[in-house]
Parts: sequence; C-alpha cells; structure tokens
Amino acid sequence: MKNVIIVGATGATGNQLMQQLLNDVTIENIYVVHYRPTPFEHQDKVTEIIIDLANFDDLVITVDSDAEIDCAYCCLGTTRKKAGSLAAFRQVDKDYIVNFGTWVANHTKAQLHVISAVGANAKSASGYLQTKGETEQLLRQLPLSALYLYQPTLLHGKRDEFRLIEAVAYYPLAIISLLPFTLLKQQKPIAIEQLANAMYQLSQQVTSGHHVISSLEIQEY
Repeated sequence: MKNVIIVGATGATGNQLMQQLLNDVTIENIYVVHYRPTPFEHQDKVTEIIIDLANFDDLVITVDSDAEIDCAYCCLGTTRKKAGSLAAFRQVDKDYIVNFGTWVANHTKAQLHVISAVGANAKSASGYLQTKGETEQLLRQLPLSALYLYQPTLLHGKRDEFRLIEAVAYYPLAIISLLPFTLLKQQKPIAIEQLANAMYQLSQQVTSGHHVISSLEIQEY
C-alpha cells in the first residue's frame, strides 16, 4: 500500500488527478496540502493539512512521521492576471513549488511530479516562461529520488474560471498542430484529463533521475 502527497489538489489538473488517486486501491493515504479546507476533506483515505504555503516547514510537524511517502504531486499554478502582479505570480509558480520540492527532498524518498510548461526557459524574455524555467532549474538541484517535469502547451477543459487567452488561442493552435511538423504538433492544446492521466500513469513507475515529459508525450495519454 502506498502513501502520496499532493499540493494544488483543487485546481483543474489537481482535481482530475485526485479522482484517480482516490480510485486507486493500492493507495492507503493521500495527504492533501492546502491553505484552506478542500472538498476532499471527508474522503476516507484523505488527510488534509492546512498550512501557509509559504512555509512548508510546518509539514514536518503535521505529517505522521511514520508514514513513508512514495510519491509527491505538485499541481500548483496560477496566472499573472489572477495573481495580480508578476511578483505574486512568481511566488506561487516558483517559490511555493520550490519550497514544496525542498520539503519532499529533505523529508521523503518520494518521486516528485511537477507541472511546468512547454518553452520553459530561465533566460526567456517572457516572465511566465522565465519563471517556469527558473523553477525547473532549482528543482533539478534538489536531492530528489526522481523528478518529473511536465511541459504541456495550452491546457483546455473544465475550469472554475473562464480564461480568455485559452479560449482565443485554442482553435488556432489546434489547426496549426495538424500540419506535419513535429515543432507544430507539440503546440496542440492538451486536455486537462490528459495531463492528469500522464502524471498518474508515470507515477506508477519505479524510476530515478530527471525526466522531462514533453507536450507530444502528454498527448499520448
């Protein structure tokens, strides 16, 4: 029986991933880390941990020290518009994620699965892609047993909020991706369910080292 931990369980991808984790009979405990109660708090195998996401040290006290965590999932992510500023966006998509990764590296032997983005590059002129790239760099420096970085292109599917850019960009990207060029094919929008499926399926493997899961690979799920 396995124990897993997830942060970002209430987001679009996190919610889809949670459904699979809840249905997995080989998982005994799911530790859901959040800053407020979630809809999963009454599930039998869910232990909810409410903390300030800026301080993952609190997790050392809250999580049962006898529970070996086998896999960690990070589905955190926001937009600059929702965050209110680039600095606030970077706090969520970089600081919180790296803090969680650091906790996983220091207190478990778990695999870490993190959602990044296609084109992530610490030297990018785009604040979004630069943040994603810097986050990847910092995570690679941690002594993790295994690190999976998922780089989807535009995600589409059911969300709690309407995202205008996603709605406008979906059809042009879908059409462009039909052209017979690999670079263009990887721009095909990814269904949120596909990304969640990829994270769940790949976490069933026993591996080590760093793995970058490209948009094309995610499309296979």
